Amino acid sequence: MNFCLSDLVPPLRWSDAARIGLLGDHADLPDAWWRSLPMERVLGAMDPDALGELLTDLALEHWPAAAVGDVLPALHVLDPDEADDPQVAIALDRVGSWPGLLALSGRELADQPFIKARPVLTALFTAVFVRLAPQQATPAQPVEPIEPAEPVEPIEPVEPIEPVPPIEPALPIEPVAPIEPVEPIEPISPVIPAPEPVPAPAPPPDREPEPSRPVDLDFPALIDAAFADLDDRTWMVAQNRVFTDAPSAVEELAKLLAVSPDVIQALETALRARLAEWLARPEAEPYGRHLKWVAGLLGVAAPKSRLVTAVEWHERELRSLDVPAWQFVLTTLPGYRVSGDWLVAGDLGELHGRTRRLILDSDRPPTVSRALELVSTLGIHPDVAKEWLENVPQLRIQSSNGNGSRPSAAQTPTKTPSPPKTDSHAKTDSPQKTASPAKTQSAQGPLKDVALTRRCFRQPDGRWWLRVDVTGEHLGGAEVPLPTGFAAYLGLAPGGSRTVKSAAGDVPLAWNGRPALGSLRRILGEVAAKEGSHIFLTLSDEGMLRVRHLPAASGGDPTTRALRLVGYTAPGGTQDQAVRVIATRIGLSGPAGKPELLTRLRERGDRDLLSLLG
Repeated sequence: MNFCLSDLVPPLRWSDAARIGLLGDHADLPDAWWRSLPMERVLGAMDPDALGELLTDLALEHWPAAAVGDVLPALHVLDPDEADDPQVAIALDRVGSWPGLLALSGRELADQPFIKARPVLTALFTAVFVRLAPQQATPAQPVEPIEPAEPVEPIEPVEPIEPVPPIEPALPIEPVAPIEPVEPIEPISPVIPAPEPVPAPAPPPDREPEPSRPVDLDFPALIDAAFADLDDRTWMVAQNRVFTDAPSAVEELAKLLAVSPDVIQALETALRARLAEWLARPEAEPYGRHLKWVAGLLGVAAPKSRLVTAVEWHERELRSLDVPAWQFVLTTLPGYRVSGDWLVAGDLGELHGRTRRLILDSDRPPTVSRALELVSTLGIHPDVAKEWLENVPQLRIQSSNGNGSRPSAAQTPTKTPSPPKTDSHAKTDSPQKTASPAKTQSAQGPLKDVALTRRCFRQPDGRWWLRVDVTGEHLGGAEVPLPTGFAAYLGLAPGGSRTVKSAAGDVPLAWNGRPALGSLRRILGEVAAKEGSHIFLTLSDEGMLRVRHLPAASGGDPTTRALRLVGYTAPGGTQDQAVRVIATRIGLSGPAGKPELLTRLRERGDRDLLSLLG
């Protein structure tokens, strides 16, 4: 049961849970236990009834506008018979169906006649936690006492046997004189000339041997134990400022958390100091040895994928920080910088220049094999040297009158780090006939900014998400059209295509005529999406398709429904607060009032939001 309460209760991720006093009133649980402690340990310290009552208090006091099924999505797969409670039976009879009951919010339940919201929610939440609680061991059957056996009569002792007198020898035995030892004869070995020792091959110059890989420990558990008690603001700073190779701007993160930029900078400084202190502790010494091994594996420059796949646990998520483990390793690697898909120890431009000078200073244009040897003297491992040469600007591989491929410096600087691939026998000065994505984009006009794109909203994780309103065609397997602004945000260009991974398998992403995502039928089935519900889509840093499902709103005031359309399910309070939330989600900078918000929504084309807020 390697998941925590916030994995089961999404509002805990989207709320400032550290300020909720109900969560901190448990002395037997560590700080931030709701997002760091596995459920098995939580249920060991708190029984399902107490946890169900706690979640009921949270739902009614802090998330009254959230649907019951959104507070605890596991209810969607719970058998209604397992929530065997009279109050639940009354609520089901009034609502008419199990999905209808889960679509109601706590506030709507309380407004229903003959329904007592608190007992209903407690029974529903407790039923889920009972399913998750570890099964109690079956008590052992009592062992029947063994009746004592009948006493055995004692055995009388046997008289001892008299010892037999020694037998005298018939004839006296004369002692034999000792035999003198014979000198050992040395064995004669055949005379075979010893082979001359073969000298061991010398290691390549200027390259130290790679350190041996340290013994694997449970490094994710070691890291999670050190950072499990982060408060929610520090946790957000860790995700968006520290453990990322594309940090968010301080001002943007400050606006999302409703604090000043100075607070964000202070939190980041404190977190980095805590990280340095942990790395210097004795318990982090095995992790320090792992960092040295990783540095030897990467060399001076290596593709980022080499770090991600170095060991199995690099691809796992750190539950305390909610970031990939390799991202934590990258942050703690001293001296390495990220540039596109490459990790470089030092300055990337300087290493590019050293590579070009190494090629140009040769007496003659080196062959590829010779160029790989030269590049390895810079500290770049041979197995990535060719890929490095192909990505150095103003350096390309060309043919040389059939004498083999040779790298040479380009006569004119190229604008892209990776020149387009051409036939190895083509002339280097021949013009390219394939239009670049930039030219294609210029011919079709500039792509729309994602902040001005309808149904695109920036969530607290800093990413832009697209809201897709589920239709019957989507449920039947039809492709999902994407706005051009969102497609460009995902890195897709006109005429381009690629495949993205998802929890339900690979999904094609292409821009042929119009950008579109392939069928999401399997994903929609797994999240129990229905016609009229909403899903929010984005891509992670690793290119993984992330999907968040929200059931369709049933009732509620216009402000709450508008907040739901931008992916905000926590209570919004007043309309002024809702205006600030929606303005931030659509990318408005600075304080924005309702007139500015409505103007931007008209520019974007969000007519559904205009109808609810106008």
